[in-house]
Amino acid sequence: MHYRHLLVLCLCLGMFGSAFTPAAAQEEASTRGAQEVLPTSMLGLQDSGRFFLYLNEEVIGNYTFDWQESGAFEASRTLEYAGQKVESGLKIEVDDQGYWTRARSQTAFGDAEFRRDGPLAHMNFRDKDRELDLGPGHILYADEAPALLALIPQAYDLEVGGQQDLSTVVMPGGVIDVQVEFIGSSERAVGNRDCVFQKFQIQVATVAMELWFDDQGRLCLCEIPSQQARILREGFEALLVEPEVDGTVSAPEFTVRRRASMNVEMRDGIALSTDLYLPESDTPVPAILIRTPYKKEMLEVEGRFYARRGYAVAIQDVRGRFASGGEWKPFIQEGPDGYDTVEWLAAQDFCNGRVGMLGGSYLGVAQWQAARQRPPHLVTIVPNVSPPDPFYNIPYEYGTFFLLASLWWAEIVDTDATADLSGASFAAIGEKDYLELLKTLPVIDLDKSVLGYENAFWRQWIQHQTQDEYWDGGAFLEYLEEVRLPVFHQSGWFDGDGIGSKLNYLAMRRHGHPHQKLILGPWGHTDKATRFLGGEDFGEQALVDLPREYLRWFDYWLKGRENGVLEEPLVHLFVMGSNEWLYGDQYPLAETQFETWYFDNVRNEGASNGKGGILSRQKPSQISLPDIYRYDPGDPTPVPEMLKAKHVAEEIRQAWIDAEEEQRHALVMDHREDVLVYTSPPLQDDLTLAGPLSAVLYASSSAVDTDWFVSLNRVDAEGGIHPLGIGKLRARYRNSIHETELLEPGRVYAFTLDLWQIGIQLKAGERLRVEVTSAYFPAFSRNLNTGGNNEMETQFETASQVIYHDAARPSHIILPVIPSAKETGKNTGRQF
Repeated sequence: MHYRHLLVLCLCLGMFGSAFTPAAAQEEASTRGAQEVLPTSMLGLQDSGRFFLYLNEEVIGNYTFDWQESGAFEASRTLEYAGQKVESGLKIEVDDQGYWTRARSQTAFGDAEFRRDGPLAHMNFRDKDRELDLGPGHILYADEAPALLALIPQAYDLEVGGQQDLSTVVMPGGVIDVQVEFIGSSERAVGNRDCVFQKFQIQVATVAMELWFDDQGRLCLCEIPSQQARILREGFEALLVEPEVDGTVSAPEFTVRRRASMNVEMRDGIALSTDLYLPESDTPVPAILIRTPYKKEMLEVEGRFYARRGYAVAIQDVRGRFASGGEWKPFIQEGPDGYDTVEWLAAQDFCNGRVGMLGGSYLGVAQWQAARQRPPHLVTIVPNVSPPDPFYNIPYEYGTFFLLASLWWAEIVDTDATADLSGASFAAIGEKDYLELLKTLPVIDLDKSVLGYENAFWRQWIQHQTQDEYWDGGAFLEYLEEVRLPVFHQSGWFDGDGIGSKLNYLAMRRHGHPHQKLILGPWGHTDKATRFLGGEDFGEQALVDLPREYLRWFDYWLKGRENGVLEEPLVHLFVMGSNEWLYGDQYPLAETQFETWYFDNVRNEGASNGKGGILSRQKPSQISLPDIYRYDPGDPTPVPEMLKAKHVAEEIRQAWIDAEEEQRHALVMDHREDVLVYTSPPLQDDLTLAGPLSAVLYASSSAVDTDWFVSLNRVDAEGGIHPLGIGKLRARYRNSIHETELLEPGRVYAFTLDLWQIGIQLKAGERLRVEVTSAYFPAFSRNLNTGGNNEMETQFETASQVIYHDAARPSHIILPVIPSAKETGKNTGRQF
């Protein structure tokens, strides 16, 4: 399970380091050449000083550096936050022309050394050697030294202008291209003089930054809007311009005092440790509660942000985590404790009795479970990127076991990696080869082989494979009829828990609860907006100031501030491709037309490897014969995006290495015999999709139980494949998650699959592609096809799978088509 909290930013500090993990760069062999490749010279850039790292309004770190006239460079970084101090350093040696020759860094990830040798960099990291190809004019960078960004104006060609790719050697990771663009100049008063600053915008992976350089070419300011972070040179505090007064949100006008580790007693006598951030106020104020399993101190920035704006903020370690007492039972325990803490807060002298809740991922689940208990003083909740019930996402999704995410998350929380400011614990876990590690059966024993010990809650999850009494404490979707709360739902089209925003919102609306706000953007598992994801630039329109939107919501519902919240559209959907927002008051949007696109076999004959299937708006003919494939749990269909070269079949390995990332998907899936593919003709016109996706599969199996996976993909004009959504279903759960029902072998059933949701405009000439498989490994555990407990057994059977697509049994996918995106943009009310 993914999570959201401060550590995400601390790994980005680290602005360039966020582009990849240290082990990820240049997996394939380097291309060696004879000629030397020279970097941008560091000669003549003499400078020294200190930078401060700000997160929101808080300073959480500093950088010091000394850049000599010769180009030699030394730097150090210190992060201090949540009671932790993390230090790292860098030293760069140069030749007599200022070209770097050797660089050494000491970090929490381990020590690294780079040596430049002709066209290559020899890298040693954690006692492992690699060779990296260098680009002409490249620069050297490490997270310890933002001052090195002064090499960017040296390498950038101002006469050419526009966006330019700058090859960058990032310690300790590897070589990446950074997109750089000069965006103009600004004149600002600093001290007693006026300064003219050159401004550059750079993009590193999904992170966009704005850099300010003074007339000496020195970096003075680095703004990272999507992370609400900035790096500022000492002495240039004048660049920290106070935001313009915005009468629609509370101003940061209060002094904050902190009460650390207050023990709040629950109904059973267990004390939960709680940090309070209180504004200095003569009158009681509303309160915001954040409950986390990831260490409460890591959320100090959020606590101070809202306290400065007139809210009493309580941040609590959930039961059994860090400083709180009791036993940790994830996903099933948060309801009663949430109720008790809300009511405790409301009764405090500093609180006026109105309480809201905030937080993402598991912190969102904690809100929903508390809301199910209906504490009288809970006024509103803001669950960001929240999963739904445990049987619709993690650890199970419609019966399929979310193997990789569940085990990864178990290790994350058991090792307290979320409390490690350095990020080293996360990196070590992320470097594991899960495709190999998770092949072992039985699944239940993977805790011992991967984690090194038996994990109690992992084993409980596997032993309870229906939504029984064990899971009932974590379920809330069936209990929302009386939960009459205004809710701010926020997620992204690529959120790994994104099905939650859909199911949670629809459940509230199904019961007629008003004031359900929903924002779905082109983002992943985050409560902060970004404009870049997966190599795509979604434009400035994607950069919504989400924290400000949450503040506006709380201001209205907790303070009664008239700020227009009720006058604006409740639903905001971003359409990728056209890069515009659609607005409405319900989801799906009122104008949505759900279109059925059918599977067919153009040859009208069965196919054991159905790559020739078509996807069409036309219902298939009566004589369309079914497609057949064999599913072997011993060789499960992989998640193609997770493969490394060593995992790819030998006969296509070189083609895979040579191919662009978007081309690799088809190479893998089209090579396998256990994948059916249905592709539409090229679109004649642009097609806008915005809303829920689903599929109906008419299928039979020779097994008494099996799994179905149906994915929707965009095929671009060059043939690159881009996944849009995937549905999963373990057949025995086709009618209920409370009780299972095995299949009758050979009998045809209609299986309905939930493919989550999407917002995208496909361009004329592009195509849609549907893939049908019976495994998606190692993301999800394998169905062994025996009808037994798939996660506790080792014996398996191969199944013959038949997909029907004739007139009587028309397998199909259902798409949320927006007839005219331009018309939907004409809604009245406030827009982003």
